[in-house]
Amino acid sequence: MKRKRMLVVTTSYPYGHNEGFVRAELEYLSRCFTHVELVPSFYSPDSVPRPTALPVNLGYANVRWGMQRSFILVRSLLGGLRRYAWRGDALRVARGAHRWENLKELVRALYRACLFERFLVEQSGQGDKQIDLVYFYWMFPEIMGAIRYRDLYQPSLKIVSRAHGGDLYEHQRSGGYAGLRQGVLAGIDAVYSISDHGRAYVGREHPGVARKCFTSRLGVDDPGFENAQPEEGSLSIVSCSFVIDVKRLHLIVDAIAYLLEEEPSLDIRWTHIGDGELYDELRAYARSKLEGRAAVVFTGYLAQEDVMRLYREKQFDVIVNVSSSEGIPVSLMEASSVGIPMVATDVGGNGEIVNDSNGILIPADADVPTIARALARFRDRAASSAYRTRARADWENKFNAARNYSQFGQSLADIVAGP
Repeated sequence: MKRKRMLVVTTSYPYGHNEGFVRAELEYLSRCFTHVELVPSFYSPDSVPRPTALPVNLGYANVRWGMQRSFILVRSLLGGLRRYAWRGDALRVARGAHRWENLKELVRALYRACLFERFLVEQSGQGDKQIDLVYFYWMFPEIMGAIRYRDLYQPSLKIVSRAHGGDLYEHQRSGGYAGLRQGVLAGIDAVYSISDHGRAYVGREHPGVARKCFTSRLGVDDPGFENAQPEEGSLSIVSCSFVIDVKRLHLIVDAIAYLLEEEPSLDIRWTHIGDGELYDELRAYARSKLEGRAAVVFTGYLAQEDVMRLYREKQFDVIVNVSSSEGIPVSLMEASSVGIPMVATDVGGNGEIVNDSNGILIPADADVPTIARALARFRDRAASSAYRTRARADWENKFNAARNYSQFGQSLADIVAGP
């Protein structure tokens, strides 16, 4: 049975160009709920939202970023101190090595939780639109506010969240702490990790809540074509990510330079898709090491449809990901769906998409020669052909959006329906 109203809480989607992969699952969620509403946590009034058939509720973003922000901050913090179970967090913060940093994290979490509770109270007063489910796309501290709202005003409300990488793994944060995490996990109805690695992490770090943590993979739609294999005599590499520190993209530059030191006449082409805070720095670094030696293209940000158009029009031997932390990258799913083999570091859930039959999984701390040798293996066209076939088959088996999101939507509907 379809339920009336579901809120999908994002960082900024449909605003900005982050979180483009959210769009893929919305169609399937709409088949299981009669009313699906997007709730971005932040948006810039100057940005134009991406087209979406779903209503966008800016109520929370307006509360969080409104003109009276300073007043709201103080009032929300005082309210949070009274309303939320934070003393266990305070003890952890006080005993840790990063006290000041983690204290700020706790304060931010209390502030955001209190504001989201306030937002839900305001929503409940708008006619007969009862909210059946609040679905957080990331493990936000706002979840605690939703839990408090449920406990005070609407016991039937269900609250779930996805868990990816940076939002899940506390030990990868600079202070090793995520505000209100214990309370969030204690009160939430279900956590859907995008990887088995993430689900195991929750079970290990928070064994008391392992029973309500599940694996629900992301996916991409069938593109309807396969990437053509490049001609002999060249090595065509692609990478796709934000240009930020954790992605370690300078290692790709170093690996290409290493290959050219070994074989100066090698025809190497590298295309990087994506932008970010280190974009200009990476371009300058690549220019200093590869100019005149390799063909390098920086496309900047591309929407998913443009990424797939590039894969239709250009030939690539391999996609490479050398991140120090990941969930399971959608960029690898996209490449796998068109049969591009993969090289990736063994971090997060990368080992759940990259294996010996569709690519090469390299150590998390792989050095430049190791990365270079892995890339060079795809010069062997006969061996690469088998990798390409397997990459496409593995996408079909594990990362097909139609299957994964249909199952996920039904799972959420079942939670709302109850036993």
